Amino acid sequence: MSSFNILPIYILPAVALSACWSCTSEIEEPKNVDVIHYNITIAPDLSNRINGQLYPKPVRDADIVDAVVDSFYPDIVTYNLAHRTSKTRKTGQRDILRVDFINQKLISRYGVNVLDMQFDLKRFGRNQEDRVRYLTNQSNQNLATDRGKFKNAYNEMSVASERAPAGADIWSYLKDGIKHGLVDRAVDTTILKNNLLKRDYSCNVLLLFTDGYIEAGLHGEDHCKGNKCYFLSSKTIENFRKAFKASGSTSMQAFFEENGYGIIPVENPLLRDLHVLVLEMYDRSKNKNGGASVHPTDWDILQLFWSDWLTQSGVKSFKLLPTANSETEAFSTIKSFLESR
Repeated sequence: MSSFNILPIYILPAVALSACWSCTSEIEEPKNVDVIHYNITIAPDLSNRINGQLYPKPVRDADIVDAVVDSFYPDIVTYNLAHRTSKTRKTGQRDILRVDFINQKLISRYGVNVLDMQFDLKRFGRNQEDRVRYLTNQSNQNLATDRGKFKNAYNEMSVASERAPAGADIWSYLKDGIKHGLVDRAVDTTILKNNLLKRDYSCNVLLLFTDGYIEAGLHGEDHCKGNKCYFLSSKTIENFRKAFKASGSTSMQAFFEENGYGIIPVENPLLRDLHVLVLEMYDRSKNKNGGASVHPTDWDILQLFWSDWLTQSGVKSFKLLPTANSETEAFSTIKSFLESR
């Protein structure tokens, strides 16, 4: 027998072994399962910004909140993060949606029942049957009933606040109002097959409704450290604009940094686990027709100050939005923000 005929006998096992090794190496190792649950807080600034005659907007806060409440189930609850291989939301969601007050004194002033403005799926624990019956309106206490309570209570609060608006100290709210509960850091760990872990944890989200002008709380030159203050008023924005234009600088960002402008950062470790969406920021520099009356506009400057402030305060992530043109646009943005966390 020639060596040419014998050669394949020795090569084939090696080739087969190589092929099997290649297949084995391409098999993905089992991974731990991360299950996220939305912990969403709506915090409205109930100052005179809600006065439609003073600050006209295409859509009211209450209309946007109604859209979120109406879409809680199925749009928010059933979103399953299919684009993320390591995270899931297919079953057993423990989502929470609540309204919190930047100014806690308004709860008694407006006669609000805060429990009427809350959905809490976490209370069902691992009881999947009761949770499903609640969501699909097959129980005495059900989502349809709670949805009506939520919207009615929020609307009544909005009407009361329009009649008697109150200051909203947003700086102090981020410092002292964001507490455990609004930011849930707990991780519920379960051992699965092959010693893998299933980790349930909350995605903490703050929907902050404000015009962006921080004019309540500490105010005035005594509450500033150089060009950094505890507030951001219309006067602050106007003074910054004048100084920037007088400087001859071509970069507003560079001028801001070089001259130490900003809002004094908040020290609250819970912010590291909080995603903040700021809605309905209002540009007071626009004219009645919606056009810019000055450059840079208030909106340009608001973005600069707020972005620096939230970054320096250690917020996990954030997005700043101007006034929306419709409920649909506003909710679409909120949903996109939730899905991208």
